[in-house]
Amino acid sequence: MKTLGGTTISKKKILIIAIVVVVAVVAVAGVYLMQSFTASFAEVEDAIKSYITALNNYDLDASWALMSTSLQDFYGSKAEFNSSILSGLEESGWQALLTNISTKEISTINGVTTARFVVTLQITETGLGARGETYTFKLLKTGNQWKIDDWLQGVWD
Repeated sequence: MKTLGGTTISKKKILIIAIVVVVAVVAVAGVYLMQSFTASFAEVEDAIKSYITALNNYDLDASWALMSTSLQDFYGSKAEFNSSILSGLEESGWQALLTNISTKEISTINGVTTARFVVTLQITETGLGARGETYTFKLLKTGNQWKIDDWLQGVWD
């Protein structure tokens, strides 16, 4: 038994108090993490929707600005992205609508924060009916902004 300010406290009571404190700290931390992940998930979803909107509008500047530097490097230049992707989308009347998100993942490794979302897009093109297609979007957090780092048809790691 220990005394605290003249009051005798048993080891059992100390253990119970310690457990209650630990559970409270874990609960508060859990709520904080869930809120931050929920906000991050919403930010990633907004970035994907913004990119899809830019593609739907065949807006070269907006779609290019939403891409990571490595994705821009992959396409080579803004002009090459325009001729290889946007022009083809515009010629076919391509339009997309985000209809479902089946996978949401965010991770930080060595200070680099990335996201991987697997989504279903409803795609329409001139003369063709609407169809659902699965895409994997990979994003990179640069500063406080999410940038599209890759987007691939199908489910990819």
